[in-house]
Amino acid sequence: GYFSAFEQLWIDDQTKLSFVILAVWVVSTLSIGYWHLVRNKSAVEYMTKIGWFLSETCMAIGMIGTVIGFLLMLGSAFGNINVGDTASLQSALKSMALGMSTALYTTLVGLVCGLYIKSQLVNLEHSLDRKKNVFKG
Repeated sequence: GYFSAFEQLWIDDQTKLSFVILAVWVVSTLSIGYWHLVRNKSAVEYMTKIGWFLSETCMAIGMIGTVIGFLLMLGSAFGNINVGDTASLQSALKSMALGMSTALYTTLVGLVCGLYIKSQLVNLEHSLDRKKNVFKG
């Protein structure tokens, strides 16, 4: 279920940046939902500016996690490798796999959360535009 997915993410993301991204996503989603209900024009316009920034922040944190993951993968994998020793090669491959999983998970979570926030903001802006048109016509 969902909890096993979060557990796997906790294990595979060495930086835990995926959970920072998820926290930003939760706060953004709750805020956007609130402002969708309130529909105060000036407040919604302010929230959408913050929301667009937060969606880009999710993606940026994901890319930072990608770089850190690659650094973990390349920096620790080749330091003590001995090609004649099977245990050394297994340790290097395990280290590389953890770095790669960190890179890929943070990228995935950052992109998905960023896109999800953007889709909510487009919906919020469309709803606000529709409300303005109802009062005009």
